[in-house]
Formats: sequence, C-alpha cells, structure tokens
Amino acid sequence: MKYFSASFYYVRYSTLGKIIRETYRQFNWRVWLLSALLIFLFTLNQFIHLFFRLLDEIFHRGYKKQKIEQPVFIIANPRSGTTFLHRLMALDEERFTYTKYAHTFFMTSSFVQFYFVFRWLDRKVLRGLISKLLNKFDDKVWGGWDDVHAMGFNKAEEDELVFAQTMMSVGVMMPFPYFRQIHDTKFLDREPEDVRNSVMDFYESCVKRFVFRAGKNKTYLAKNVMSTGRFKSLLKRFPDAKIIYIARHPYDSVPSFASMFTALYPLHSPDMPDTDPEKRAWAQLGIDFFKYSKEMRDTLPASQFIGLNYDDLLDDPQGTLRKIYAHFNWTPSEKLLAKLSKEHARSKSYKSAHEYSLEQYGFTKQEIYAELGDIMDEFGFEKEF
Repeated sequence: MKYFSASFYYVRYSTLGKIIRETYRQFNWRVWLLSALLIFLFTLNQFIHLFFRLLDEIFHRGYKKQKIEQPVFIIANPRSGTTFLHRLMALDEERFTYTKYAHTFFMTSSFVQFYFVFRWLDRKVLRGLISKLLNKFDDKVWGGWDDVHAMGFNKAEEDELVFAQTMMSVGVMMPFPYFRQIHDTKFLDREPEDVRNSVMDFYESCVKRFVFRAGKNKTYLAKNVMSTGRFKSLLKRFPDAKIIYIARHPYDSVPSFASMFTALYPLHSPDMPDTDPEKRAWAQLGIDFFKYSKEMRDTLPASQFIGLNYDDLLDDPQGTLRKIYAHFNWTPSEKLLAKLSKEHARSKSYKSAHEYSLEQYGFTKQEIYAELGDIMDEFGFEKEF
C-alpha cells in the first residue's frame, strides 16, 4: 500500500497480513503477545515517521535535489565482521556520513535536526545527563547482545530498519516461529518489479533525507547484512555504488546466522530444538546468501567491488582498511590513520565468547561443502573433513 507515493512512504501490507494470518492460525499466547506488541510498535513508528517526513516537506524540501553519488555498501552474511569494518570506516568522518542506530528509526532530515538539537541541549544545558541515562538504557536493553552485535542508540548501525518499515526485511520475522512459511522478505531482487521499485523509491528517499542534513557533501556509507538479497536492486538505483564484501568460513557464519536470528525463539517457542526446520530455515538462508553472493562478485567490475576475508580483517584491520582505500583510489587522512592505530590496539584483545556449530542445527561439513565448495575454494576455506 502506498501513501501518496512510494518515495514518501511505502509498506508492503500483504507481508504483514501473512504474518498476522500465521500468528492467529493456532493458539500460542506467547506468539500472540509478541504479535500484538509488534503491530503496536510498527503502527507507532509509522505515525511518528510520517510526522517527521511531513516536516521535511515543509522545512527541508531541498532533500529532493540531494544527489547520492558513489555510495559505499558493506555486504556479507551476518556475523562476518560488517559491523567492525563499518565502524572502522566511519572513523573517516571527513569522507563519510553514516547512520547511527537512533537515526534508523526515523530516517529523515527533520529527525537528524532534532537529534543534533537534542545532543546540543544535553551537552550545554543538562551536562550529559540524557547521554548517561541512554547509555544505561543501552546496557540494560542491548547488553546481552554485546558479543553478538554491539548495539546502542549512539553507535554506527546498519540501515536495515528502513527496509523493515516497508515489511521487506527478514528481521520482521525474528519474533515469529514460521520463517519457513513466508518468503517475501528474503530476496528483494526476486520480488515483482513494482515491489522492487517501490521499496527502492522509499529507501532512496530516506537516504537523501538523511544525507541532506547529516552530511550533504560526504559519501553515504552503509553496511547491511541483508543486502546480499537486494544487491541488484541497490545497483539499479545507485549504478555508481561501491560494494565491499566480506566472506567468513561457512562452517562458522551459517550457524552464527541461525543463532543470531533465532535469539528471540526462547520467548515464544522455549521447547523448540535447534534442529527444528524453523531454525534450520535461517541457516539455509545463510547458505542461499552465499550462493547469491557469487553472482554479485561475478557481475561487478573491480572498480566497484572488493572482496575481503573475515580472518584477514580481524588479523590486520588497519592493513585491510588500507587495502580498501588503495583499491578505490581513496587517500586516508593523517587523522584517520591516528584513529586506526588506537582501534587496532583495542581490537587485538577481542575474542568471541560464543561458539556455534553446524551440527547444532543438524548440518554436517560434508553437506555445506557439497553446496558451497566452489565458494569455499575461491576464498581458501579449508573443508576440514
């Protein structure tokens, strides 16, 4: 359904309808409660977002002329270092503008303006009181995710919420135990042309609104682990875009994918084993993304694409960033290099406290290699059997 035009607001309500039908097809009070909460929050978000978009039409109409030139998209399977690389590149504030988590709820010029004013008042009048309270809130709400995906309202974050607001993100399926039954959200590139155009109209409008107020003379930098399934749509809309792809060993990334996106399942399906088809469906999407990413790598010219190895990124983040800059003919500033040295020292102490296995979700290494052997060989990943 469209409000006036897709660039102003777009929601694919047919997907929301499918979620509601599946939810109430059988009684599960936990799912019903989560569904009611989701619909309430989704509706509230729409009204507030529409309010800020209307303010844009009054006070920030110049966003319509904002050009988005050579945006940079970091793409990979979830848990493959995209957040780490995104936040490293975000240190180059002279070159890039990027969304923080707070921005992604209402990605508009008016909200960015509100965010700036709010920060100024907090610093000058309230002496950082609001920031301290928000940091405590982040620790309470997102603290359990720190080793999975460190989150916070003031941290650099992917813009997936923009796609979730259109109901075209697999993220909207996280609170529900029927990911297998609904396929609309997985690959935007495979959806009908009118849907693809409408979603990208809305997305482009969000990016323009954000860049217009946050950094109109800078390059838009985004990372999004779900954009493997929409890379063709992104390139059609932004033909001069540059894509950075990170590959992690499928034996690690596939179960990590499943673990991350079934993190809410204990709330509504506490007795569901990890080998249940509903959870395996998330792991299968990780496998499908690997396969589709090969098409992306084969399609793009070297001038627009660079592929990285996850292990190389962790072992030498500074060297990896230099490699990216050299590939795209960017010159890192002295300020950026100084920041990178500090981040490199900090990252060396990182070690994940979580380990996931293919067997946990009912897969074997032989099965994964049978499906992804060519990709594993391409990146030099050992088959280990």
